[in-house]
Amino acid sequence: MRFRKEWRIMTDESIKRYLPEEVPDHLFTQSRLSRMGLASTGEHVAFVLYPEQRQQYKLFDIDGTKKRKQQKGLSLVQKDATVEQILAERKHEIEVRKSQLGSM
Repeated sequence: MRFRKEWRIMTDESIKRYLPEEVPDHLFTQSRLSRMGLASTGEHVAFVLYPEQRQQYKLFDIDGTKKRKQQKGLSLVQKDATVEQILAERKHEIEVRKSQLGSM
């Protein structure tokens, strides 16, 4: 049942959708923003689609973010990644995805 709800969202034409290799460098998922120590201050502006997995993730503009408060305590999640590091990871993930899809 959950898939049907998500599929209805995917068919809504009001928000831009990108394949992973098409995502502009200023748009990031919430988890990537969190790794950079940022939090979105507004709504998502687009989606990234993974059709082979039937998944989509919200994308937020980095210009609409603020620095997160430093939490006390232990966390295994890196919170100080730079934009350049995240973009390098994205590039590597796209290369891996292309090689995987090419072998299907």
